[in-house]
Amino acid sequence: MRRLARVLVESVPPASALTLAVATTEAHVDTTIQQLFDLSSARKSRLGDFLIGRSISAFKQTWSSRHQVLRDGFDVAIEPQTVVQNLLLVVDARNAFAHGDGALTDIQTASWSRANELRRDLRRKLHVTVAGRSIIVTSESLAIAVRMLIVYVIALDAAVAAAGRDTD
Repeated sequence: MRRLARVLVESVPPASALTLAVATTEAHVDTTIQQLFDLSSARKSRLGDFLIGRSISAFKQTWSSRHQVLRDGFDVAIEPQTVVQNLLLVVDARNAFAHGDGALTDIQTASWSRANELRRDLRRKLHVTVAGRSIIVTSESLAIAVRMLIVYVIALDAAVAAAGRDTD
């Protein structure tokens, strides 16, 4: 969380800081999942270890696959669902910079209703300026996004701890 909070005080443009904040969150989630795999009793069998080794990179490809392995593989449910939705909104904003050069991508705008919903949520929840496909992230938008990411990390860590208690 300190790494996420530090993003707010660094002297980088808000769009770059947003990309860094999402990457930091992604690294935390991936590390958490890796630790869950490493502690899994499945690692104790040769077959389990082989299967985990073969599939471990697959969960890192999308947020959906990360959440699926947490939920289905480790019974880790991040609650409330709005925390996950906010994370995905911040990721969508980051994707506009990482993959769309500051504009919503073709994938993000392929569905008219989804694109309008995304534009609305970016404005309403993140206070991002949206002009057509272009988006502008301000320092206010960045602060909101980082708070959302911190809340997500806290919820993830709490869900992992709760799942661990349930299996004891």
